[in-house]
Amino acid sequence: MSRLFKNGLSLKTQVYGLIIVVSVVSFVVRIVTDVEATRDYLQTQMGSHAQDTATSLGLSISPYLEEDSLMIAQTMATAIFDSGYYKQIKFTNADNKIVFDLTSPKRVESVPNWFITAVKLKAPTMQSELNNGWIMAGTLEVTSHVGQSYLTLWEHTKRSFYGSLLLLVASLAVAYLILRAVFKPLKAVENQAHLVTRKRFTLNEEIPVARELRTVTKAINNMVMNLQSTFDSLTKQTQALTDEVYVDSLTGLGNRRSFENHFNSVVDAITSDTPITAMMVTLPSLANINQTVSYQDGDEHVHDVGVTLQNVFGALTNSKIFRLNGSTFIALVPFDMQFLNRTRLDINDAFSKKKNSLHVNGFANLALVSVDKGSSIGSVLSALDTGCTIGDSAVNKVDKDTLFSVKEWRSLIQSIIATGEVSFSVQPVKRTNSQNKQCYFEVFAHFTHEGEKVNNGHLFAMAEKLNLTEELDKKIIRNFVNVKEQHPDDTFALNISKASLYSTDFIEWLTLYAHTKPIIKTNLIFELHEISLLYNVHVASLHIDTIKDIGINVCVEHFGTSLTSFRYLQGLDIEYIKIDGSYIQDLLDNTQSQFFIQTVNNICHGFGIKVLACLIEKPETLKVLESLGCDGVQGNLIMPPTKIIKTSDNGVNKEFTFCTDALKFCN
Repeated sequence: MSRLFKNGLSLKTQVYGLIIVVSVVSFVVRIVTDVEATRDYLQTQMGSHAQDTATSLGLSISPYLEEDSLMIAQTMATAIFDSGYYKQIKFTNADNKIVFDLTSPKRVESVPNWFITAVKLKAPTMQSELNNGWIMAGTLEVTSHVGQSYLTLWEHTKRSFYGSLLLLVASLAVAYLILRAVFKPLKAVENQAHLVTRKRFTLNEEIPVARELRTVTKAINNMVMNLQSTFDSLTKQTQALTDEVYVDSLTGLGNRRSFENHFNSVVDAITSDTPITAMMVTLPSLANINQTVSYQDGDEHVHDVGVTLQNVFGALTNSKIFRLNGSTFIALVPFDMQFLNRTRLDINDAFSKKKNSLHVNGFANLALVSVDKGSSIGSVLSALDTGCTIGDSAVNKVDKDTLFSVKEWRSLIQSIIATGEVSFSVQPVKRTNSQNKQCYFEVFAHFTHEGEKVNNGHLFAMAEKLNLTEELDKKIIRNFVNVKEQHPDDTFALNISKASLYSTDFIEWLTLYAHTKPIIKTNLIFELHEISLLYNVHVASLHIDTIKDIGINVCVEHFGTSLTSFRYLQGLDIEYIKIDGSYIQDLLDNTQSQFFIQTVNNICHGFGIKVLACLIEKPETLKVLESLGCDGVQGNLIMPPTKIIKTSDNGVNKEFTFCTDALKFCN
């Protein structure tokens, strides 16, 4: 019922309800009025009939009132009494002595008792004084029998009921057909407005006949066209800027400037749990191909290498590939070097299959370097260049026996899903131009197995290969419900993997689990990586709709990292987008990044989407972001991630609390 009042009753329902109520009331009033009128008529008729009978019978038996003739009078009275219309005929002489008394024990038949109880008919008694000559002989009393009147009234009521019911049904059917024709264009307007709230802009081609609806429809169509035009214009400008400043035109990968922005956004956040490895690939034979064959063949060689690298690194979550110059590619991968040994083998195998006689200096050189926190770009590039130059030296050798087997990874992940412990830390996303008001808390999950902390990057990368990420996501949600139940008024965001987003089984499980744990239906957000979303926007949109129907909002994080058109935003029913940190690090000195963020704000605010910025380290950066119109900010300047503390765990009741700094952002 609360949901009914929250969403409101549709106009169609209200009108139909009003018509049905009025029709039913009219039907009941018609029946009651008809029955009352017929009852009054029959009551009057019984009285009149009794009086007429008393008068006429009195005149008929007056000559036979002597003692020797009374039998004739009684016989005449009996003949009339036997007609069944009378309950009693009684003659009393002048001495108040009853001469004869005819009484009918006949009951009312064929009429329901409830009807007799509901509709009362009184049997009227009428009198007539009889004279024997000039002498008063006595009084004749005639009482009508109500049985026949009840039967007449019952039959009339049934006919009235069925006739009125038929008229009611016919009237409602006609009203339904008329109102359906009237409400059809109104339903189209409602659907169009509903689609607009879900960021889907469609035109209503059917213009209603009704003047009011016609005006509303044209107004919404004009609004949709204006929004679409603005969106197309801003998207085109932003895409042109992105292509010019950040994209390599030949491979479609990020260029050197994009690499520098991304490197600066991650280098200061490196920890033992979140390592970064840089991999460089150089093409030593590119110059020979350009000189001996053609520059077109050289471009094909570069493009082929770019496609190969994208195919290999596509399986590694949050990996980024860039083309620094003509013959140099570089990748930044959120895993340590040991974990990437298998990836290195895969790349070498792929390159060896493509090598031919044109590659006189080899198909490609490859080097890996572990990036330390705070490292400079120059030092990393220098180390990578050295690795590529020395070629197949000890730096690039891989001992296959040291690789963790797939079987071992599967066993480890399944053990974590079954018995592993999950702890959480949170970092607030603060509303801009406010002191401590939250947009939400971003939640980071940490897995522990047999007392040792597990690297999340490695865990989810292998889980994705083994199709086990859905189960990890389910485990995180189940465990986090305990925290959410103790902080129902605060909004939290959980990261959901690509596999879960596109899994129908996961969406069905989430729907059922929400009925079991309704706490997740409010103040919960799922963060989705932009790259994951772009894998299949149509399917993602359908699943996001289902997630929204449950009550969970959606945020697209690392927005802009794909370097593709923002057109995919149209039709996505999301609450937030979080701009990738690579656009934040050089914001103070980079006017292109400022223009990019401002344009993103203009586009998203037109769709009703809030824009968030992350990795904020400087007060000056915060001021610029607020001036550009961002709705929320996140970073160590606001507050670094802090652990959710489990204060007790007795197997049944678990208590969780935040640190003092985080509590300032709680509602």
